[in-house]
This record gives sequence, structure tokens and C-alpha cells, in this order.
Amino acid sequence: MSAGGGPTTVHIAVVGDEGVGKTSLITAAATETFPDHPPPVLPPARLPADTTPEGVPVVITDTSSRPEDKQALELACQEASVIVLCFSLDRPGTLRRISAYWLPELKRLGVHVPVMLVGCKSDARPADRTLHEAVLPIVKAYPQLETCMECSAKKLQFVGEVFYYALKSVVHPMAPLYEPESQTLRPLCARALKRIFLLCDKDKDGVLNDAELNAFQVLCFNAPLQAEELVGVKQVVAERIEQGIVNNGLSLPGFLFLHALFIERGRLETTWAVLRRFGYDNSLHLSEEVLSRVTFDHSPDQVVELTAAGRQFFTAAFERFDQDDDGVLSVREREEMFSTAPADPWQSPEFEGLLVETSRKGLLSLNGFLATWAVTTAADPRRTLAYAYYLGFPDDAPADKLFQVSRPRRAERRADAPRRGVLQCYLFAADGVDTAPVLEGLIAQARPAHGTPAVPIRAAAAAVGGSSGEGGVPVTLVVRAIPDEQAQVLLESASGLEELQRCDMAAFLFDAQQPASFQAALQRMLAVASASGDVLPCLFLQAHEADASPLLAEAIGEACSQLAVKLPASFSTRPPAALYQALVTTVQQPDLAIPETPSLQAARQYRRMLRRGLLYTAAGTGAVLLGYLAIRVYKDHRADSSSSSGGDGGGGSSSTRQG
Repeated sequence: MSAGGGPTTVHIAVVGDEGVGKTSLITAAATETFPDHPPPVLPPARLPADTTPEGVPVVITDTSSRPEDKQALELACQEASVIVLCFSLDRPGTLRRISAYWLPELKRLGVHVPVMLVGCKSDARPADRTLHEAVLPIVKAYPQLETCMECSAKKLQFVGEVFYYALKSVVHPMAPLYEPESQTLRPLCARALKRIFLLCDKDKDGVLNDAELNAFQVLCFNAPLQAEELVGVKQVVAERIEQGIVNNGLSLPGFLFLHALFIERGRLETTWAVLRRFGYDNSLHLSEEVLSRVTFDHSPDQVVELTAAGRQFFTAAFERFDQDDDGVLSVREREEMFSTAPADPWQSPEFEGLLVETSRKGLLSLNGFLATWAVTTAADPRRTLAYAYYLGFPDDAPADKLFQVSRPRRAERRADAPRRGVLQCYLFAADGVDTAPVLEGLIAQARPAHGTPAVPIRAAAAAVGGSSGEGGVPVTLVVRAIPDEQAQVLLESASGLEELQRCDMAAFLFDAQQPASFQAALQRMLAVASASGDVLPCLFLQAHEADASPLLAEAIGEACSQLAVKLPASFSTRPPAALYQALVTTVQQPDLAIPETPSLQAARQYRRMLRRGLLYTAAGTGAVLLGYLAIRVYKDHRADSSSSSGGDGGGGSSSTRQG
């Protein structure tokens, strides 16, 4: 995508039956002459950006429909940005082939780009039949057809327009914006324009006054509206739509009507200029360019969190849409909140089964709202960034102030503060042991009275007492139930081991009423702790402690002693609040919770042996060095002695000779 959200190069594939005039059409458009003897197929024609009306490079590919050229034809269609599908107006059979062969063939090839239907040789069309009559049944049957037109390469009529509209259908496509049959804006387009309207409504009075309209015009088109133009715009809106002008300002319905009018009149580039100025791509989602303004690079043992400013932004959004001030978002209020976004951010599979604080009717509270954003940010911070923009965060404001990345876990453990504000606990349970009470207890919410929920509870998130990080951000505890099949993936695959690094602790649930469940939990703890590299804090959770037999209690005590971990945190039917504080404490005091697994003991023994070997080596090296020094000292002493003796003997000999 280009900086403005449009394509970098437009590939136009011209297809159709043999002899319908494809090659003549391309030649006439390029040379403004009709070829008397065109070649069977032209090589691809490349037009640089400065030669096209939209300033985008274009590649036009001629195709052959001969059987031997089928592979090249299919490749051209699959690489195309737009298909110009040709038939001959003097050969009705070629038009029948459009619906009988060509459109089904494009569908088979998985081509989902604009298709222009072009009737060639209009100079030879029978006078008693119009193009509209000929193509109307096909257009009704195939709504993906972008537009239909006729041309004559021989008469040089509308040949340039064919490629102009083909280019325009890619750079300024109608399909994402407008539904021609109902003559209405498509939902995603209306949502995007609503967001733009609200961003431009600086005084938040529900209308764009003259100053705001002019600021919008300058922002998108680099020129203000003249006074007579403003009057003319308002007059058109007032005449065509009720409540389009309110208090002499343009209302949201009036704003949407204007864009629908632009599109109906073929001025799609106007609406696209607005959309792209506010960061939208051709799918009417915020573009990669917008979302790349904030980088979220981090290692698996770090977590992306909302800052205090980020929580404040989402809190203000909640309060703004909680119009009845009852502390929860009704269905209507929630729909209104996300009416400027492509969809509700949490209506997707990855958020199914997430339990957060709600009212008894299941309506999202502020605490639940913030906890869900904490989960979203940790899992997919770009989604949180996109929705901050959709909810009205100014696109020229520093969005990185909404986020912070925690330090690596090892560095964090060496420091006293600040700690991360989102703690993730993976909850493992033996077969037959229900994790739901632990998940429900985190937010003090029981199962619905009428029975089991439609979607099993897979995770829960809530703020747990105290605060952490910069600005006093509360600690949000996220507990995820890990079923057996997912546990195997975590332990046996590279991606699973990386995922295991994302959690801050692991809890292992067993039920005293099912004694065998403790051994299963114990084996799972050993496997998970070892797979984590023996750095993951672990804690046993025990249900129905009062029902534990003396034999089971003895086995539990012996296992915890051998592993040097705490005795299990216990609960019966409803987990106490202290249970979740114990999970937080386990994360914040990891040295007291990392199991002494056989792999950890072996690693420590190896390190001890290595240190002992280094000590012995150092001692040996020291002894050798001392020996070497002693020899040197001895040799130096002998040399000195020898030198001294030699001097005395020489004097005596001389004396003797003299005597």
C-alpha cells in the first residue's frame, strides 16, 4: 500500500473470447490508432506513475484464450488488480459466454477483484439493441461487476475511458463504499465516516459549524470552502434530507448524505481522499501505516500493558457511553460505543469464554471493561491501538503514551519495583477436575442459575488488590485454563514453549475427593516446570481439602517438601479472595515457588561440579605458579651466590701467585 492507503501498482488484465477485440482495444488506447493487423497477443505494457491520471504505475496485460495459453491466462487473472472482461457487441454468443464461462471461471480461480464488463466493437452493434438491455440480466446475477461500458477501437470511442475507469475501480473502488441497488452507504463506510465526523466535531455539539467544515476541507483537500460554496452545500443537504442541517451546521446524517451523493455522481475520489486522510485502507480498516506508528517489539517474557494514561482514556470512553450512568454498558450503549469501528473488538473466537466482571444481566462493568482491555493489550496490542483510534483518540496525538512494555522477567525479578501490571497464570487441572470455580471465583461470579453457559469458561481476568508499575496501575490477574490437549502442545512444540514463556506462573489444580488427581497434578508440575527451563513459579491448588485422607495429606506434604514449594492453596466450593492474592504473591516472590525438579537438581549439581572443577583447576594452577616462582627464586639465588663466590676466588688466586 502507498502512503495514502492505495495500491502501489495496478495490474489490469484484459480477458475474453478469441476475436472480441482485446488487443485492438489496448493498442488503440495506447497509440490512438486502430491496428489493421494486430498481433495475436501483446506483451505487458507498463505505464509509469507520471503518465497515469491517478499517479499510480499501471501494468496492462493482454491475454489469449487459446487452450495452449491457459496457464498464462490464469496467472494474469490471479495477479490482476482489476479484470477488463470483454465481449463483442456484434457477436451475441460472446456475451452469453460471459455468464456461462468467464465469470464462473474467475470464481474458480479465486479472483476477488473488480470486474469491468466491456462491450467492444460498438460501431458494429445492431441498432435495435442497447448495451443496457444486453447486460442487465448478467449484472443482476453477478453483483461483483464493477461497471459496464461499450467502446470502439476502430472509431477510437471510449477506449481511453475503459482503462481510466479500470484504474479508478482499483484506486477508488466503489464496492467497499456503496450498495448501488439499495443506493446506500455500506456499513463499514458509514462507520468510518461517522468516526471522521466525530473527530472533526471539535466542540462536540453534534454538528459541523462553518469553522469546523472549513478545517475539515483544508485538512483533506488543502483548500477552504468559499462562502458561496458553503451556502450551496447546506442548501443541497437541507433540500434532500431531513435534519441534515441543524442550527446552521451539518449534522451526521447530512455528512453521510453528502458522501453518498458524491459516490452516486461518480466522485468516489472525494470520499476516498477523506477516508485515506484519516488512515483507512481499501478494506476500510485503519491502514498499516497508521498502526505502525507505535512499535510493540518485545520478547516472550515481556508484556505490553496500558499505562495510567491508557487506562484513563478507556475509562473516559466507558463513562462517555454509559449514558444512564448505571455503571454498566447496556446492549445499545455498547453498540453505540463501537459504531465508529469495523466491529465489536471482542466478538471473535479468541475472546470466547473470557470471564470478566459484569452485572447479573451480563452487562459489562467498568472493571470488566478495563480487565478485557488488559487481556487484549497483552495478547494483541495492535488491536488495542486500532480501537483507541476508533474510539476517538486523535490521530495526531502520541499514541505510544497509552502503552508500556514491561522489563524482561529476569531483570524485573532483580529489581524491587516497578513490577508489571498484568500477571498471567496458566491453570492446569487433572482429568475430571473442574476449573470453573477457580475462574468464576476470581470475579466472584457464579454460573448462571439456568445452567451451564453456552460457551465454556476458558479464562478470567480481574484487578487484584494493590497496584504496580508507573502511575499506580492496578495489578490485573489473568487466569487461563489449559486443557490437556493444549498442555501437550505447550510441552512438545517450539511455539508452545515460546507460549509458555509468556505466563508468569502456573497453578496445578487437584481435588482431594479424587486422590489420583494429585499424582496427575504432580506429574504435570514436573513436566511444565522442566519445560520452562526451571524458572516458572508453581503452586498447587487443592479443592475440598477437608476431604483429604491422611494418606493423601502425607503424600502432599512429602511432595511439597521434596520440591521445596509451598503447601497447596485450598478452597472448597467458593475460592476465597486470599487464593488469588496467593497467586500474585507467587509471581512476585518466585524464589519461594520454583520447584526443585530433577532437571533443576541436575543443573545445580552440574554447576557445583563445574565450580569445584574450576576451584581445583585454580588451585592446581596456583600450585604450579608457586612452584615456578620458587624455582625462579632458587635459581636467582644460586646465580647470585655463584657470582659472589667467583669474585672471592679470583682475588685469592692472584694473591697466591704474588706470594
